Amino acid sequence: MKKLLAVVLAMSLLLVFASTAFAGEMLDNGRYSKLVVAIDSDPQDLEGDDVNLGSRYYWIYGVYEPLFDFADDSSGALLPCLAKSYEEVNGGQDWLVTLNDDIYDWDGNNITSSDVKYCFDWIVERGQAIRFDFFDSIEPIDDYTFYIHWTQVPPAIAELEFPLSRTLIWSEKAYNDHNGMTQEACGTGCYKITSFTPGSTLIMEANDDYWGKDHEELSARHTATVQTYELDVINEASTAVIGLEKGTVDVCAYVPLNMLDEFQTGAYADQYTVEIITQGDYWLAAPNAQTVNEDLRKAIFYAIDNNVMCQFMGGAFSPATTIGTEAFSDYDESLEMTGTFITDYDLEKSKEYLAASGYDGRELVIITTNREVASKAVQAMQILLQQVGINTKINAVTADVYNTLTSPAHSDEWDIMVQDLGGPNMVGSWHLIFDNEVNNGITFSLIEDAELQELYEAAVADATHDAEHMRAALDHNIEHAYIYPIAKISTGLVYTKDIKQMFYREGYYTPGAATFGE
Repeated sequence: MKKLLAVVLAMSLLLVFASTAFAGEMLDNGRYSKLVVAIDSDPQDLEGDDVNLGSRYYWIYGVYEPLFDFADDSSGALLPCLAKSYEEVNGGQDWLVTLNDDIYDWDGNNITSSDVKYCFDWIVERGQAIRFDFFDSIEPIDDYTFYIHWTQVPPAIAELEFPLSRTLIWSEKAYNDHNGMTQEACGTGCYKITSFTPGSTLIMEANDDYWGKDHEELSARHTATVQTYELDVINEASTAVIGLEKGTVDVCAYVPLNMLDEFQTGAYADQYTVEIITQGDYWLAAPNAQTVNEDLRKAIFYAIDNNVMCQFMGGAFSPATTIGTEAFSDYDESLEMTGTFITDYDLEKSKEYLAASGYDGRELVIITTNREVASKAVQAMQILLQQVGINTKINAVTADVYNTLTSPAHSDEWDIMVQDLGGPNMVGSWHLIFDNEVNNGITFSLIEDAELQELYEAAVADATHDAEHMRAALDHNIEHAYIYPIAKISTGLVYTKDIKQMFYREGYYTPGAATFGE
């Protein structure tokens, strides 16, 4: 019976993969005919919010666009996108922004300043305004110029990453015409969505009427080099690997490192290129500084073994050794934190700090989002903490609820947050966890520490982000046990050899803009 079931399963997989088999080729219009990309989570809907949700990062910027891009190099330069320029006024507390006047969405709606205001207000009202602490409001002047009012003079461009490059703009009219665009998108991007089956497939076609095709100042990531761009939801990495072997998947970025041999030196080495990628995003645990004292934080951190947690989280993760990863442009080897609780799992030290903390056995609430990888991470943490007698309760919620519950108004409803974090560079990613100004005098995890603030500001103020200032901020974190970095995302990116150059956006690959051919 078991043998029969195995045969039936194998035949089912072959039928699925055979039904989508495709051999790409270069078309007369200079585009690659079709590219099939495996994604590991469902897009869920087609709205232009929450760019970090699930697999959105890999398709949403081809559909909707922000005001500006950040250069994907060490310069941290701001690049034009929908906005072609800005001018600092009032000493830098306000920006006068000029839109391109020829931006049209797929319905032919001209994007204007009022649409920009609408989208920013929409994001704020729905609780998606992450890292908006310097943002105040949008004030339209005319159709193509508007003010961005900041709450204060921003200390650095990197601090404005979310409002400038992760807040996407669409037409208010299109949003209403398409019933909120949950199932029918209407964007300004170089790709149009032609088919969407939740939990299964998202198909896009190159947009021949793309407004930006004659704008040479746009980055290469705004070029549709593929005619038909298909994203297939394949949750299990092993199943995606079968698709690569069968030739029904052209690109997969979450191949576990232990499955790479056949694509690097084995039977499929002549068909695929392999890159080992460590993404800028990383996972961390941050105790609530208002409810968890320093000794208890150290007890928690010494009881955590991030090697074990990475095993629970899956084959796409490796233990973190600093607060950041080598994918960031300002990373330096001297920032590695060896010989600390990050790398030294020590139950005896944990018990010593637990005894000193006055812990009374109460259940600590671990809050995280309800993503599968987050759930696995906190389940592993719960088991590890129980070994030393720290009792916990898990509260896994949607992203919207998580953003609400981790605000200062709900500080008594959680004790440890577990989440992933990223940014335009390593220092930029520290904004939420080190900047006391995030929540009017306290950080995202409710730390109130003037010395931490000074060290953070010194690190972010230096344009070169020198390792000495960065290390000082990291050492202060270790001294007071504010943040425990859990894991960095390290996987194999495997893609067809027809791709000659892959472009990236903050460490994430963008195959729809890749260069093909000889």
